[in-house]
Formats: sequence, structure tokens, C-alpha cells
Amino acid sequence: MSIWPVHEHKDEWLTGSTDRIDVAPALLRSWERSREALGVPANVREVPRVAEDELDQHLLDLFQAPMSRFSADLSGTGVGLLLADAQGRVLGRWAADRDAWRHFDMVGTDRGAVLDESLVGTNGVGTVLATGQSVQITGAEHYADMYSDAVCTGTPIRHPLTQKIVAVVTLSSGLIEGRSLLRPMVKTVADQLQQHLLDVASPKARAVFQAFLDASKAKAGAVVGFGPQGLIMQSQGAARLSSADVAALGDLAQRQSGGRFIIELSGTLTEVRLAPVEGGAGTIVSLQRGRTSTTTALGPARAQLIGRSPDWMAALHAVARRREAMRPVVIAGEAGVGKTSLALGFPFRSGEPGPGAHIVIDTVERTLIGGKRWLRSIAERLQGGAPVIVKGIDALDPAARLALAGLLEMSVPKGPVMLTATLRSAAEAEETAVALGASHVWVPPLRERTADLSALWRYFTDRAMPGVGLEPRSETLDLLTGYEWPRNLKELHNVVEGLALAGKRGYVLPGDLPERIQGARTLTMIERAELEAISRALRETDGNRSRAAEMLGLSRATIYRKMKAYKITDS
Repeated sequence: MSIWPVHEHKDEWLTGSTDRIDVAPALLRSWERSREALGVPANVREVPRVAEDELDQHLLDLFQAPMSRFSADLSGTGVGLLLADAQGRVLGRWAADRDAWRHFDMVGTDRGAVLDESLVGTNGVGTVLATGQSVQITGAEHYADMYSDAVCTGTPIRHPLTQKIVAVVTLSSGLIEGRSLLRPMVKTVADQLQQHLLDVASPKARAVFQAFLDASKAKAGAVVGFGPQGLIMQSQGAARLSSADVAALGDLAQRQSGGRFIIELSGTLTEVRLAPVEGGAGTIVSLQRGRTSTTTALGPARAQLIGRSPDWMAALHAVARRREAMRPVVIAGEAGVGKTSLALGFPFRSGEPGPGAHIVIDTVERTLIGGKRWLRSIAERLQGGAPVIVKGIDALDPAARLALAGLLEMSVPKGPVMLTATLRSAAEAEETAVALGASHVWVPPLRERTADLSALWRYFTDRAMPGVGLEPRSETLDLLTGYEWPRNLKELHNVVEGLALAGKRGYVLPGDLPERIQGARTLTMIERAELEAISRALRETDGNRSRAAEMLGLSRATIYRKMKAYKITDS
């Protein structure tokens, strides 16, 4: 339905010239509630606000880290993120481009704004709270005229145990194309925020959260909390930290029990204070830039895993949780996606000595030393206490896999056990894991985490040519984003290394890229979001197109057409 017919239907309904109008029943009920509370739409002239001290700072601190990660993936879309409490009061807004910030300012949506339906009418926060359901309110579907150029897609965040609504997350933008894909996007965000809540519910996590809150109150600067199972908390002051900064702090927290240190964050030397949480539950890190006295200077930080797209971060956190649970986990994905690096927690380089704290066993060794001796060496290493990574179990024949499964079942490992496998789909990964008595984590291919391309490009450039710039122009980055990357990170690394060896410096133009990439169709940001949403839905439904279409709110014909256009397969 177009925007103008909705506007006309609403006008007819407001004037009483008709009793029956062609709008969704849920929307009509929201208009009725709005009219009862506010009268005519013109009565809503501005957004009411509450004082800063009335806002729930604890709730904002709890969700600050994941919300910052999600908003970074919206760069270039004109879409921003809102977090509101259960009373409809906006706790924070996040955006990654000027259009999104301009949109927020235009509709008067900032921290402290109150978007309860009884105060501003039908909208993507208040109507979620009024119904307890996900909504998308487009243009004139809003009750107030001042929202007629806005699209608001919101969903509740429920406590995973009580199912009580604790907050609302909303994607807000102007009348952009492809807005139907905002529904599955906001659902993905909400699912991960609810998982974040569940992670915080454990006793150790609660202890870390309380220590984090105490530190945040006591210090005006940035505070980051690291808890069990990969849990991360960031104060409002820490929102400026990049994902690489947070990863570097997490690595420091793992290696040091406490004290003051100097570490380089985003090119700036920063003083950090580490405070362990009682009972070994986690670590609180407090930052103060520009201070260098009475601290221990650290050497070069270990390289960190690159990326902050939701699917990649979900895989990262899932591996961290399973590593702590001390249960075997199969880390699966296409060739070159970074499975071994994910198991290690930092980039793996083939042919270089492995880290002292980890044991990496390649299945290729089995053909060199024999199956029995290979299994015996694994059994011995499982008792050493260090994390054990068995690389490439997809190369094992059925008999060898069965023998490995038996070994894992009989052993009581003293450290984490991670198995990597190159497979085609998450369904195949689950089947492989079940046969081995393990859980599994699916690692997304590069084409589904294009928001990380710029950061990955910089990382590979720094490896190939330290200190020398090699920067893709915007039109070049568009081509890189539209490319399929069948060999994933390995292929991206080869492209960057090839340019470096050819003597390329400075800006990289489209013509500098290999011909296969120059021929890639450029996708818009909304098309990228659409591609990722469809791929995710197919994974979650094990390739069932009908169920994936239902999940996305699309017809089967539409999802078939889009799969063909984006060259998506059922696997």
C-alpha cells in the first residue's frame, strides 16, 4: 500500500466520513488509542522529555557495547538505532552517518525523549509497548503529522527468564527503499540483546556487572567490564572505543591479573587500570588517556581478530562461551573464513610457529604418522591443560571420525577442545558436531560480513606493507562489497598482497583490482542488508525457502527471485 492512500484513509477516519477503512486492524486500534489520548494529530507538536536523572543509566550501560556494534554496520544506510526503556523513554541513539543523525534531529528523537503512545501517538517505540509486538510504522501510518516522513521498525526486548519487556530497540530512518528488510534486521538485533541479557543472568556475570556499575559511578572516564563466556560491558564513556580497542583490552585482561599499564588504543597511548572481580568472575578496565606515570609499559599488543558485524561477533562470543564450558566444539564454515583464528582468539598464520598457550594439531599429520599414533598424541595433549585445536576434521574418513568421537567421549579434557571443519552449510556443521558429541559454531563467509571489509583491508595492508598507505576509493570499496569472495579472507589477503607486490601505493582505483572483481555488481547498503537477511533466514531454516520467506514476511515468489538475483543457494 502506498503512503498517500494511507494518509487519505486516516483523514477520512478522523473526520468520521467513513466507518470502514483499508488499513491493518492493529494499526487502526493504535490510531483509536492515540485519538482517545491526544485528540487530533495536530495536537502533537513536540516530543515530551524527562530529566537526565530520571533515565535508567544501568540499562544503557548494559546494552551500550552491543548497540555500538550494531550501529556500525548501518553506515551509509541512513538508518539509526534507538534504545528505550519500558516506559518509552529514549536512553540512547546510535548512528553511523549524517543522514541518520539528521533524521533523529528532524523528528526530535534524542536522549530523554518520551515516545509513549499516549503522548505522541502511533510510533515504533510506544506502539511496541502498547501491544507487546514488533511493529513497522511507515510515513502516514504514524498518528502525529510530524512523523509523516519517517519509518520506525521496533521490537520488544524481553527478559529471557520472566519474559517481561525490559526495553525496546527501534530502527529509525526516512522513507528509504528496502524498508521491509528492516523487520528481520531489528529481530536479529533484539535476539542478540536478549542473549546478552541471558549471559548477564549468571552469578559470575552479575558480580561483574555490579563491579562494572560501581566503577562507572566512581569514574567519569571510560570503563569496560569483561565477564564470563565472552560477556562485555561498556560505559557511555567507552562508546568511542573501536572493536579493535575493546579486543586489545580484553586480551590484556586475560594476560594480566591487575595493575596499571600503558597500551596503544586507536593510535593513542592510554593508561588503563585493571581490577579483578572477586572470585575470578572477570575484570574491570578503567581508562584515562594521556597519563603515563607509575605504570608498566607493554610491548606490542598481540594482533586481534578483526570485525564487528553481528554474525561475526555472535560467532566470536559463541566460541568464547564454549571454550569456557570445556566441552568440545566444532567451528565450521567455508574455506578461508578464519575458523582456526576464531579458535585461537587471534589471527592464525599458516607456516608460523603456533602460540605457546595453544596446541594446534592438523589432520594432515595423521597421514604422516599413522592413525593410532595420531590419536594417541591427541589423547596425551588433552590431559595437558592447554587449549587443543584439531584443524581440518572434514578431511578425516568416516572411520577416523568415529575413532576421534570415541576418544572425545572417553576422555576428560583438562582444557578447551576445538575442532575446525570446512563445510558448506550450518546444517552440515550441526550433523558433523552431533556425530562427534560436540556443539557447533557456524562462521559467516566474508560476503555476509561486508561491513568488516574496510577494517580487514587495513589489517592485510598493514601486514603486507607496514606504514605504507593502500586505501580503496569509495567506488573501489563498492566493487569489493559486491563481490562474492568464494575463497573468503584468503582471497582478500591475496588481493591486497598482489597490489603490494605490484608496487601499488596510495589510493586503489577500480581498475587496479583483478578483472573478476571489476565485473562484480555493486550492491547498495540496503541490498547488502537484504542479502544478509535472506542468507541468515535460510541458515536458520536449514535451507527451507518457504519457512525463510515466512520469517522475512516475503512471498515465496519474491524470495525465489531475490535468491536468483543475489546468487544465493539453499546451502
